Amino acid sequence: MIKLSILDQSPVIKGISHSEAINRTIELSEITDKLGYNRFWVSEHHNSESFASASPEILLTAIASVTKSIRPGSGGVLINHYSPFKIAEQFNLLESLFPGRIDLGIGRAPGGDAEIIRALKSVNTNAFDKTDELIKYLRNSALKKKFNNVIAVPAGTGIPEIWILGTSPESAVYAAKNGLRYVFGAFINDEYMLQSFQAYYQNFLPSEFLKEPYLNLALFVICSDKVKDAERMSKCSEYWLVNTFLKGRDICFPDEETSLKYNFSFEEKMLIEYRRKSAVIGIPEMVKNRLINMAEKYAIHEFTLVTITSDNNERINSYKLIADQMLVH
Repeated sequence: MIKLSILDQSPVIKGISHSEAINRTIELSEITDKLGYNRFWVSEHHNSESFASASPEILLTAIASVTKSIRPGSGGVLINHYSPFKIAEQFNLLESLFPGRIDLGIGRAPGGDAEIIRALKSVNTNAFDKTDELIKYLRNSALKKKFNNVIAVPAGTGIPEIWILGTSPESAVYAAKNGLRYVFGAFINDEYMLQSFQAYYQNFLPSEFLKEPYLNLALFVICSDKVKDAERMSKCSEYWLVNTFLKGRDICFPDEETSLKYNFSFEEKMLIEYRRKSAVIGIPEMVKNRLINMAEKYAIHEFTLVTITSDNNERINSYKLIADQMLVH
């Protein structure tokens, strides 16, 4: 059986506050925990009208507190901005509070524009070097040993499950050569998807963390009982996509009335069609068949689903329909 997980970015829909978006994320984690999903990851975005989650390491605490089986995780911590030692301490604490349940997903994206880089006082250091350092702090701390003359406390806890997030062959090669789990974010950009899969499998070396390759594919997914309803629900993200990527606008996601009234230009339709190649939109049977076919074709072990709709109840129902079709709960 294919494992299914969730990445929730705390999307801000027109008419709701950032606080409401965060609370919807926590509510969704409770619901999907009961539905049998494997992981529930939250993202890191800054200075955004679109997404409310800026601190996944804090939001994880709330999610882990209200769930029982699902694995809370960061999708991901943007390591360019932070001290590896500080991240190690944060996730040691999470692992201490919720032993054996925490995922540490590490990303390289800035999570914002140049102003965010300045505001966070980011240092231009190689992200892979910082990840090496982070792993050493975590490994030594678990053994109650110092690294660089310091120890990340609380020491002696287990090591959170480490994931490398990416959309490029470079990130895939890093994950492979360090024997780590890899998730490819096709919902962001699928241009280098096949090259990244190939690079991961060709370069994988067993490690203390992982004996065999483990590949996770993150996709945009919309599911409904009727195809026409799934198509309608997808208009929310498509409206947001063309306004942010083509027009450079920092906006919240639209309510349904706004997205359905909008007339997409030829250029905008081209972008939507291009991005739909790696999206899965349809009724439960269609979603199931597409995911199974992709898993067999690309040797994928797990899918992480990203679902954003104008109507929160429809978003929840999309996850329920897929769980009923594919998961035991």
